[in-house]
Amino acid sequence: MAFERLQQRLARRGKGASEAAGQWPAHYVVFDLLPQGESDLTGWPYQRRRAALEALFTERSLAGPLTLCPSTTDPAVAQQWLQWTAAGLEGLSFKRLTEPYQLVRSWKKYKVRVTTEAIVGAVTGSLTAPRTLLLGRYDQAGRLQYTGRSTTLSQTAGRTLAHLLTPAPPSAYLWEGWIAVGPYKISTAPGGTGPSPA
Repeated sequence: MAFERLQQRLARRGKGASEAAGQWPAHYVVFDLLPQGESDLTGWPYQRRRAALEALFTERSLAGPLTLCPSTTDPAVAQQWLQWTAAGLEGLSFKRLTEPYQLVRSWKKYKVRVTTEAIVGAVTGSLTAPRTLLLGRYDQAGRLQYTGRSTTLSQTAGRTLAHLLTPAPPSAYLWEGWIAVGPYKISTAPGGTGPSPA
């Protein structure tokens, strides 16, 4: 389930919560076992905790919505899992087999990154200190289409990028199918509230 769907479910109560659960079912994915009954397993190495977790799923015949997180020590299998990005996989986590549970996170994460080329069609902020980049890609007809924007840039990243940006000619209008309306400033007009044209 996408995180935003989970947030929407958590915000609902009563009948709305039941309807959301039916529309967006969720699974609880288990990847570690810390207590078992009254026993504290945190001092056990992960390999032993994992074996106990798998045994628990088998003995109790646990099934959805409880799900045992897949695990492998085979690099080829891990490499195959990295191909699941289309299904929403963000990456893999790695734990040392011999390590006990640590209060401070000691495991590693490998996040899948997908890169592509895009045109910087505009910026928010200024060309000397851009805050975000508005990005576009050319369609099959050669027209630049808006595709999204970057996250907020740090001041260092903004200054670095500023040296690479070139202002478009005044006559250029980059976004095919878009019209500029504004600019706007936020102010209170007499008798009302809201944005007013600058």
